[in-house]
Amino acid sequence: MSPAGQDIEDCSALLSIISGPDDKDSTCIIKEPFEFNSTGKSKNIRIGFPVNCFSGVDEEIKTAVFAAAKEIETAGASSLEEFEMPLMDYALPVYEIIEAAEAGSNLAKYDGLKFGYRSDNAKTLPDIYRLSRSEGFGYEVKRKIMLGSFVLSAGQYNIYYKKALQVRSMIKDSYKKLFEYFDIIVSPVTSDITASVSLTGLPAVYLPCGFDKKGLPIGLQLIGSAFSENLLINTARIYQTRTNFHKINT
Repeated sequence: MSPAGQDIEDCSALLSIISGPDDKDSTCIIKEPFEFNSTGKSKNIRIGFPVNCFSGVDEEIKTAVFAAAKEIETAGASSLEEFEMPLMDYALPVYEIIEAAEAGSNLAKYDGLKFGYRSDNAKTLPDIYRLSRSEGFGYEVKRKIMLGSFVLSAGQYNIYYKKALQVRSMIKDSYKKLFEYFDIIVSPVTSDITASVSLTGLPAVYLPCGFDKKGLPIGLQLIGSAFSENLLINTARIYQTRTNFHKINT
């Protein structure tokens, strides 16, 4: 889940509120809540523009996203360079496998006894398990549970899940190398690159940067290295002070 708002100020304010340490979460590594300065600058940043992330994307989307990248460059970035994003063809399949495995594992506790919905039609213990999950979960959730159970099964674990984890590590390493050359990656909001961001746990900001011929908004994505939220929000702030797409209601 991510903050959503009318503009970057709404999102940064909400992120400041919900961020910080959580004594009940052993995986939390943030010791203090985020603080975002309303007058922050994003000068002399190096921008990367992944040209292969526009495969199959309408030309008007590429034009709008590139124009947004140029706008950020004009505002004070030191460079704007095109490059090929590694492993993009694998990001979405890997995401689907890992997401399904996590869904199948995490949702197993919703059995109608300890957690979750319990069917009123259940008469026996097997009925509780079967009907509660059948009635309580929608089609898409059931699909993910079935796929997740399959990729985690004894005969398929090494073929699918283990390999997906290995490719995720490769994608994470490729991002680490990219951020040695770039401070921010500017891309469209497409399923493959968005999946790669989710897989690697990197911060990203989604902004409107134009409208297509049907009047639908075009999305811009700013991706940063781990814990670069300040840089992303300051860059998004600068972009929104120079444009008004976020003020147009469709």
